[in-house]
Amino acid sequence: MSYLLIAIIAYSLIALNSALDKIILNKSVPHPAVYCFYMGILSFFGIIFAPFGRFWINGEQALLGLLVGAIFMVALFLLYRAVFSGEASRVGPLVGGLTPIFVSVLSFFFLGERLKFSQFLAFLFLMAGGLLIAWNFETGNQTKEERKKNRQKEWQIIKTSLLASLVFGIYYILLKHTYNHQNFVAGFVWTRLGSFLATFLLLISAKNRQLIRESFGQSKIQAGALVLFNKSLSGFSFAILNYAITIGSITIINALQGVQYVFLLVWVLLFSKFYPKILNEEFNNKILLQKVFSIILIIVGLVLVGIARK
Repeated sequence: MSYLLIAIIAYSLIALNSALDKIILNKSVPHPAVYCFYMGILSFFGIIFAPFGRFWINGEQALLGLLVGAIFMVALFLLYRAVFSGEASRVGPLVGGLTPIFVSVLSFFFLGERLKFSQFLAFLFLMAGGLLIAWNFETGNQTKEERKKNRQKEWQIIKTSLLASLVFGIYYILLKHTYNHQNFVAGFVWTRLGSFLATFLLLISAKNRQLIRESFGQSKIQAGALVLFNKSLSGFSFAILNYAITIGSITIINALQGVQYVFLLVWVLLFSKFYPKILNEEFNNKILLQKVFSIILIIVGLVLVGIARK
């Protein structure tokens, strides 16, 4: 199976995971640190892949895998902070649109990946589509003070998203470097263990410890089932995306995140009918036109990616 098809399947599942993230973060979990804690703990189950390959490696490579996993948790925490304070269909594309910029630059210098002209055009379309679908142009009948307050909030979200994108860029480059020197099973197991161990750094903060303790008593069976399903989905999609990275170009695979936003928009539209107060995305003719045009840019980018491979 082509690594492009594997990556597209992974991104479609990640889009579903992102939409459920927004529901869980607002409905069941009081703080992004709590959600990161649970996700990090579940990372330990990545060890179930150990029997399917050789995962015992030298100490240097094992430490690299642990570091990569820890960096992933930092990026994830920054992403959840942005998602918690913004709209899921905007924050995801914003981070996804910025991350390929860092990946392409870092891969040029550290992995030696070079872009063809059609690949370069694909990046322009994919990033333009992602950024356009993420930006909020709608001000409505807001007062000057309300517009100023909203712009300050958006700027804070953008800064957090920019930092998350940089950390994700570093993570993807180091991940590809890891898979260049390790087999898939070894790389996946050690990076998941790194995420698991990094989770305990959240316990350094007294506020985080309190929030996590409180979450034990607040958990409900339905919420717990939703979190378990969502994290199982996240783990599966993450695993197949990692496999695509082992056999394909990290630059191209990262650029393919554009397809994730199309699926994310569909999932958010569907779920907003059941959770209108949680997925409070604004939709009118102007915003719909903006998103449709963004999707067209992303589709053009995907077509150019396909052309570049021929």
